[in-house]
Amino acid sequence: MHILMVTPEANPFARSGGLAEGINALAWALVRLGHQVSVVLPLYRQVRESSLPIANTGQTLSIPLSWKNLPAEIHRSMIDPRLNFYFIGQDALFNRDGLYGTSYGAFEDNAERFIFFSRAVVEMVEVLGLQTDICNCHEWQTGLVPVYLRTLYRDRPRLQKLPVVYTVHNVGYQGLFSSFDMPLTGLGWELLSPKGLEFYGKMNLMKGGLVYADLLSTVSAKYREEILTPEYGFGLEGLFQERAKELYGILEGVDYNRWDPSHDPYLPAAYGPDRLEGKKECKAQLIRRFGLNLSLESPLIGLTTRFFERKGIDLLENSLDDLMGLGVGFVLQGTGEERHQYLLQEIAQRHSSRLGLSVGYTDELAHQIIAGADMFLMPSRYEPCGLDQLYCLRYGTLPVVRATGGLDETIQEFNPNTGQGNGFKFAGYTPVELLGAVQRSLAVYQNQALWQDLMRQNMALDFSWDTVAPKYVELYQAAQAKRLSLLGDER
Repeated sequence: MHILMVTPEANPFARSGGLAEGINALAWALVRLGHQVSVVLPLYRQVRESSLPIANTGQTLSIPLSWKNLPAEIHRSMIDPRLNFYFIGQDALFNRDGLYGTSYGAFEDNAERFIFFSRAVVEMVEVLGLQTDICNCHEWQTGLVPVYLRTLYRDRPRLQKLPVVYTVHNVGYQGLFSSFDMPLTGLGWELLSPKGLEFYGKMNLMKGGLVYADLLSTVSAKYREEILTPEYGFGLEGLFQERAKELYGILEGVDYNRWDPSHDPYLPAAYGPDRLEGKKECKAQLIRRFGLNLSLESPLIGLTTRFFERKGIDLLENSLDDLMGLGVGFVLQGTGEERHQYLLQEIAQRHSSRLGLSVGYTDELAHQIIAGADMFLMPSRYEPCGLDQLYCLRYGTLPVVRATGGLDETIQEFNPNTGQGNGFKFAGYTPVELLGAVQRSLAVYQNQALWQDLMRQNMALDFSWDTVAPKYVELYQAAQAKRLSLLGDER
């Protein structure tokens, strides 16, 4: 099967979050199954500075954007005979610091940037004559691709036959823009309607993908259930309900080439289920790095997150003083809203001997926190899938999570009497429930024989992308069958 993946970011070229890692890992897993994969994303400055070989194909498209046409240069990087990356180049739109914005907020022309990108992708498929059996679009930035395929370009045979799966990673970010941006799309005003792109008077790019794609998916079965409700659907729950039979929940996977303590280059010592001594050295190094006054025997909790309320940072702030009263150490890496940054710094100063804070983000420290901590806290208000808890399982670090989305799906409460379960979780969004889950983990931690048995049990679990990719293939085949059926009905 020839698979085209359309995404706003992808490793190893451009990354702002977990999406980039997931796209790259899924692409490789599909390649290992014998499929041909092409990934297309914008030619950001970050791509140009990646030091990876990228060549101009010599093809330049002319893309209509309201009253003007902008050139789109097509670049390519062949990572493997079965894996190609394509890049849509337009320096005025993409050659800047940041993928979607800066620390001060989103770019004001994001509507123009990703309308242009989506239409250029559709034109590229035809101009390059790509042999594509399925198109998988990801996130709001690609939401117009299925809209274009089924409207402006529906009379072109190659594009009319192309099945589309639209994958939603986070309904909280929908690509909402003013209705006055509608002329940028080149689409008729009739599409700015409740059955099309209109959303409470605005233009919603994610909604376009949800309405016009053949099949829909999201990143965990639990999150699929949640987005059917007003609490998590962010106004789109009615549309998700309408298409519920065509909405699939497929849990994301882990790239164990990057996330495995037995060969992690970021760690001071390697370890595995049969040799846990290295984890103690990772913990000792983490304690030294943050300058904590903490013994190796004392429990150490870690967290790498973004300072946004959807990640539960407000719940953490309201719980930290009481958490420190439990006699634990805590290390935190993150970046995000300044108000949370300042409050966390204030709290860290009150508990400087046992609470370490690093404002910012590096892969190195993320790996070291996950390896060196005994427990890892994830208090998310909502979490479509979550990957850190899966990394923790492989690293023998026990997750303490809020029961939402993928966290609820992947973590089962540990029962000391039966030995069943792989972590600790709480349902209510309150400090009392968070502290209760931490206290349950601390009770088990006191029995080190039981704790280490649980560590080894978790380290043997398999959440690899190789277990996930076949489910995507089944989804792609279902989309192909639906498109064939629709074309037959049209005849």
